[in-house]
Amino acid sequence: MNKKIYLFFTSILLILITMVAFLRLQLQQTVAGSMISSKELENLKEELCLTEDTTLRILCNGEEIPYDEAYETFYLPQLSSRQWLYEMKFSVSDSDMEVYWCEDPYWKRMDDAIAEGHAFEFVFMDQQSFQMGKMVFTGLPILNLEKVETLEEDYFYCKVTVMDPFHNNSGRYEITHCYGYYDLRGKTSRIFPKKGWNLDLVNEDGTPFHMEMMGLRKDDDWKLNALYSDETKVKEMVCMDLWNEIADKTESPYDAGSDMEFFELVVDDEYQGLYGMMEQIDFKQLSLNRDEDVLYKGYSWPEEDDRYVEDFTNRGHYSGQVIKPGNQPITSENWQPIVEYIKATNFDYAEESVDADELYEYVQEHMDLENVLNIDLYIQALYASDNLYKNLYISADRKSNGDYTLWKLPWDLNYTFGEDFLLEEDDRTIYNLEWSQEIMPDFMITEILLKSGNQEFEKALNAKWQELSNGILSTQNVKKIAEEHRELLCKSGAILRDAEKWPESPHNNSLDQMLEFHEKRMEFLNDYYTSE
Repeated sequence: MNKKIYLFFTSILLILITMVAFLRLQLQQTVAGSMISSKELENLKEELCLTEDTTLRILCNGEEIPYDEAYETFYLPQLSSRQWLYEMKFSVSDSDMEVYWCEDPYWKRMDDAIAEGHAFEFVFMDQQSFQMGKMVFTGLPILNLEKVETLEEDYFYCKVTVMDPFHNNSGRYEITHCYGYYDLRGKTSRIFPKKGWNLDLVNEDGTPFHMEMMGLRKDDDWKLNALYSDETKVKEMVCMDLWNEIADKTESPYDAGSDMEFFELVVDDEYQGLYGMMEQIDFKQLSLNRDEDVLYKGYSWPEEDDRYVEDFTNRGHYSGQVIKPGNQPITSENWQPIVEYIKATNFDYAEESVDADELYEYVQEHMDLENVLNIDLYIQALYASDNLYKNLYISADRKSNGDYTLWKLPWDLNYTFGEDFLLEEDDRTIYNLEWSQEIMPDFMITEILLKSGNQEFEKALNAKWQELSNGILSTQNVKKIAEEHRELLCKSGAILRDAEKWPESPHNNSLDQMLEFHEKRMEFLNDYYTSE
């Protein structure tokens, strides 16, 4: 009996020793350097002189970790408390200095530390002086831009470093660096203090550098979305996901929308906050032929001076549209599809009314009816007031006989779910519930045809509405997608850091207003479409 008891306690002891060893190993993997207690730190501060003359560098797998000079804080992406996939080393200007991490209970609660944006302190010292530093672990990738040259106002040449352990299957902590050019993006969003950027990646010799950025497609052309006006910081991501779910159910690649991934941005040793990395809508995304097909984008609302322009040769824009002809020159022939579209729909604000029968004939001949229904109902459901004409991409799949088929898809979806553009002096209340009870008639093909009494079209519209409202565009699905993205931002700690960096930007921890607007919107639209 005594032997059994002895063996039992021996087994327990071995288990405990193993657990302690494992925990120690985890801590050793977590930090570089030794640990210093709070009492030792206080004694140190009394005995040594504080200095700020020493330059500290922290290397992760041989690459410098992004640093915010103003807050003396380093930022490092981290998967979780159980996965430390990198080697971290300290380097200081004085090689005699030693580095110690400060004792901190959050080392045992790393997931909480990441979510709360907790900063771990460390001290590096020699026999005369010491200096303090801080490290924040984030649950998102980090893009670091180091300016090399200012080419012109708001246009820069830079060194690019991407730190991303989240979007690969290698089991390694991947760090990629190259060079790039970045400049301001957007129109109305430029007035905000937090800027969005276009980023073009290049090799050191200036040739394009293509990479799979944060799990997205392999490319050299990226959009850095500042997410400034959105109080939820997930609304635009939700809209993009919804459209891509719709596009995935069609048989055509011509309606493929952009994808986006969240990340944090550091520029020239200054933390910039939460951003969205976006794919470009282009020939590659839509599987268009650069030698035959044409892509258009609504960059502004139609201008009266453009309505009756007939000479399109070498013109880059017409009636609020900009042309992207691929490898082809800008000619009247390449403008033909969008010009005919504008005339057929009367979107140039001409005085003549649209003949519904002629419009339906045009849609059947030159457009994809499913795409027309999808885009119009999508815009109505999300109250995408800035995507009725402006911010829509239209692709023209051109045939050898000169015929074509148009496809529409959304872009720049920040003004949705009842939010609209407001100046600083305006009432910044968003999610206007009154708008949930309004139909947007302007530039909507479905609205023109719905009022025509065309039974064939009404049948197709009703079927499509039933499909989308009970599925992809339902409040239940919107809530599911929004909560998933919101959970990521909360667990990563990025939402707290962005609010601290940009306190004037709206931040709301709740999705209730957004979901309330959508629920009321869907109830209204269901009555509207089913009662017609």
